[in-house]
Amino acid sequence: MEGVKKTRGCQFFSLKVGLVLAIVFIFGGAFYYNHHVILYRNQLNLLVSYLYDEVSPNQVGAVYQRMLNVDSDYRERIKNDLEPAMISRYQYYANLYMLRKIEYEEYLQYEQVIEPLFFSNDEVIETIGQVEKYYQSQRAYLKGFSLQQQGLIEEAIDSYQEVMFNDEYYYELAKIQRRECIQSIKNQYLTEAHQYYEQKNYIEAIRRLDYLTQTDQDELVNALKWYYESEFYVEAIKTVDDFLAKDELASAISYLQQISDSFSTQYAETLELKRSEISLQRMKRRDKVMSKYAAKIQVNLNAENGHQIISYNGIPLQATTSFNVISFATNTFTTVKKEVDESVEEEQAEQYINVMPLLVTNSELTSATMSILLGYYSEFLNDFEQVDIYAENQLLYSFDIDSTQKRQVWIDECVIEWSEVELSTQAVYELLNEVQATTSLSIVFRGPLMNHSFELELVENAVLIMMADIYQSINK
Repeated sequence: MEGVKKTRGCQFFSLKVGLVLAIVFIFGGAFYYNHHVILYRNQLNLLVSYLYDEVSPNQVGAVYQRMLNVDSDYRERIKNDLEPAMISRYQYYANLYMLRKIEYEEYLQYEQVIEPLFFSNDEVIETIGQVEKYYQSQRAYLKGFSLQQQGLIEEAIDSYQEVMFNDEYYYELAKIQRRECIQSIKNQYLTEAHQYYEQKNYIEAIRRLDYLTQTDQDELVNALKWYYESEFYVEAIKTVDDFLAKDELASAISYLQQISDSFSTQYAETLELKRSEISLQRMKRRDKVMSKYAAKIQVNLNAENGHQIISYNGIPLQATTSFNVISFATNTFTTVKKEVDESVEEEQAEQYINVMPLLVTNSELTSATMSILLGYYSEFLNDFEQVDIYAENQLLYSFDIDSTQKRQVWIDECVIEWSEVELSTQAVYELLNEVQATTSLSIVFRGPLMNHSFELELVENAVLIMMADIYQSINK
């Protein structure tokens, strides 16, 4: 019995010792946790709060560096943990702003502290980017609301549509305001669409209905839009046929491009096919005319802008990567002589031409402008200020010459005076008709002291007709 009692006594003593050790361990751990962990966290939080709340943004960098070297028992731990602690605090306020719990101005003070310190940190960069999206979403709503108050309903709807779906607070507000805008504009646009339809202004009528179909799903509006489109399509085909009947292929193509956005896919594809057919027809007409004059023209590339220059091939050009109009004009007025009948005097037969047209086209040869070089090669400097072209003694054109556009090139004791004049489409057609109708064209260069008069002869008339014909084949 005594052995059993001793054994139990030992067990009870061991239990008491274990219990005491456990209590000591628990209280010791709590003391350590309180003294080291909590104290460290408090110290770290104080540093973070101080940086955010007490230090101005332009001084925070210097203060942060001093904190890294603070004389503390936790110096190394602070060095490791201060950056993530500051970023964590910043992200907390960024999330508050994105949840619309604080205003942007309050958030911004935290960004202004964190960005200079950790501008290359991926977490900071990503958070700033996310906040910027929410900020732009907020601005879109506020802008839309302001536009709505000003009565600019279309612009307000467009602005409301820029509010992010993830931005729940402003997205719901924008949805309500957008619905109000659509309702307020719907009756107005339906009335305007009907008025434009009555005026056969289908483009504006369809534009208003199209806007309503994009902002509000209303089957009646969709049906009305389809009806207007079908009427417009019939009218458009008639208009295109009228252009084709007058051989105005360019006008037909331009018209189809102008109205293409007014049609839904089915009609738009049909009209695009029509436009392609006319474009091919126009190209064939142009190529036929270009082939007709292939032996008399030269085509040069202007490398500076990609344009092509079509000119008379009787004028030698230097081998160069870019067309030079000064070199071309100099060769024109000193190389190409007037072709006259054998009955004229030899002195007149030695005269050089005074008119030389040239064309500037785009790289695809689908549009062109026509210029005329007007000049002469003479022993006398006239310094002309005006050029008149006559048809059978009747004034046809009069050009005032800009002194900044006039060129004078001296060759030995003679001078070439010339200027370049760009003709309008109407002027080209009129000039072509006059040249074809008469062979009696003359040109007068009017200067302050004298006038120089010349008759336009065979080569000049022929080149004018050729260039005008090519111009029409490209532009008409």
